[in-house]
Amino acid sequence: MAEQKQTTNSKPAHASSPNLKQKEGIYQAEYFGSGTFHIVKPKRKDGKRRQSALKGTTRGARK
Repeated sequence: MAEQKQTTNSKPAHASSPNLKQKEGIYQAEYFGSGTFHIVKPKRKDGKRRQSALKGTTRGARK
């Protein structure tokens, strides 16, 4: 019978890489009460905005 590899780590291989580190304090959320939040996140980079505009469809075109 074929042997099965058993890993003790439940994370995928790319998630347990020591080279990948997330910056602290990029995303912030503040709760004001009654379902109201103030969320701070980084802006999209210019290159991503440009590609989204070039490859994206015109708003409402598929309706």
